[in-house]
Amino acid sequence: MKLLKVIIPVLFLVALFGVVVPVSADLPGTNEDPFGGYPITGTIPGGEGVVAKFGLSPFGYALPGGVPSFRSGDGTTPRRAINISGIWGQEYPTAMGPILASESPDSFTVTTIELPNCATLKIPAGKARWFKLEAYADRRTQIWLDDELDGAKTASGRATFGAADQYMLGTTPGDGWGVNSLQNSAPQTSNFLEGFVMAIYDPDNLKPMSAFQSPNAAILTVNTDERGLLLPGPDNISVTDATGADIHGYGSYNSNITNHLLWYEGRFAGWVFVMVYNQMVWDGTASVCSQRAW
Repeated sequence: MKLLKVIIPVLFLVALFGVVVPVSADLPGTNEDPFGGYPITGTIPGGEGVVAKFGLSPFGYALPGGVPSFRSGDGTTPRRAINISGIWGQEYPTAMGPILASESPDSFTVTTIELPNCATLKIPAGKARWFKLEAYADRRTQIWLDDELDGAKTASGRATFGAADQYMLGTTPGDGWGVNSLQNSAPQTSNFLEGFVMAIYDPDNLKPMSAFQSPNAAILTVNTDERGLLLPGPDNISVTDATGADIHGYGSYNSNITNHLLWYEGRFAGWVFVMVYNQMVWDGTASVCSQRAW
């Protein structure tokens, strides 16, 4: 019985400390989401043909792009995005204390939370990598980027504030280092003062665009250049038109969240895509994570 009293509290402590460690389960893989997403179809009640979520097309009923998969690609394009959707179902004890012979672990209150899920990888200089995550409208979604030590394979849980943080240190308006490498011309703003740029594309990017033949989930339809940045769509449709709402916002340093390099938080009803661009002249290792919170 004495041994039991010792073992059970230890198990609770292991479970408790386990929730603070970011999960790094989604390393780049080989998946590529189908062009335009997964078609969602069914039969038309009382008629012939198929029916889909977004209605008619010149060829009958449209076969729109559906949701992305939860599988990870290599991150080089939106269709090959790395999944960083958070992981649900973790529980930890909210009441701690000595366990008596008359008590059992079932008597402790547990809370279900979502652990942050992270992908840690090296992003080549001048290249972009794409990530995707699932979000719910009734929960805030937190997305962040940490620079890591070279060779890191898993998320450390906090930024090193190394070369990526110091990359623009000492620059002045108008000098060559103050040019926004992502847009090739605009001066640096608060969103571009780090070696990495993190752009957030909200679920509008998955809405159908009439300019595309189905399946036509916008961000899964456009192509990318050699850097991994979005190109205009068919018939020279602008990137803004081709991706619905275009960029929702950029990650930046948050003085209230001092342990992460870039931070973004919002409410999204559906899938979110995250583009991370390395504007440094050397390769950099980073962890990109997401977690839903109340």
